[in-house]
Amino acid sequence: MEYWENRWITGQTGWHRSAFSELLLKHWPSLELNSNCEVFVPLCGKSLDMIWLAENGHTITGVEFAKPAVKTFFQENEIEHEITKYSDYQKFSGEKFTILNSDFFDLESGIIHADAWYDRAAMIAVKPNLRRDYVNQIRRLTKVGAVGLLITYTYPQKEMEGPPFSLEDEEVYNLFNDGFYVKPLERIDLEDERERGLSRISSTVFKITRIPN
Repeated sequence: MEYWENRWITGQTGWHRSAFSELLLKHWPSLELNSNCEVFVPLCGKSLDMIWLAENGHTITGVEFAKPAVKTFFQENEIEHEITKYSDYQKFSGEKFTILNSDFFDLESGIIHADAWYDRAAMIAVKPNLRRDYVNQIRRLTKVGAVGLLITYTYPQKEMEGPPFSLEDEEVYNLFNDGFYVKPLERIDLEDERERGLSRISSTVFKITRIPN
């Protein structure tokens, strides 16, 4: 996680987008959520997508290890906030936003109990050997019936070291095969990403529902 904090400190944040995700705007309505539900955003950075989700009535709970990203989110969006210190994390809260400055994998069950979750660039950012732990954390921090929107990237892993790491559709099914229902919503080729020197790269959008197990 220190790797990501150093990236924020040095301004190497090429994954951050200065506009709302088009895939979020297109597919979020398909989750058919109540407007006032709690949406969990793991590894949230200072994502503007959290602003869009709040504008659509949701309360947002994010988790971000890099404190500079958390501070910048509240500063750039001019959100008055309070900081509460706990033994192993800090909570930044203001208006409809709560961001826990913590290692995502250290959060205990019950700290977050979300109705929904949104992942545009989190699961592809963690090392592949931690993906099963990532899914277990989603299970711990959401309610039964919670619905998630997951956006992945797939490319020949040997052609780029990562992160972001390639995440094949088949692996998504395998990782979420216990206690979740996975439904693909769209798969698109990302021709504009070919400048990375990749022979192919695509993105898949999934709707993932947590079911009793």
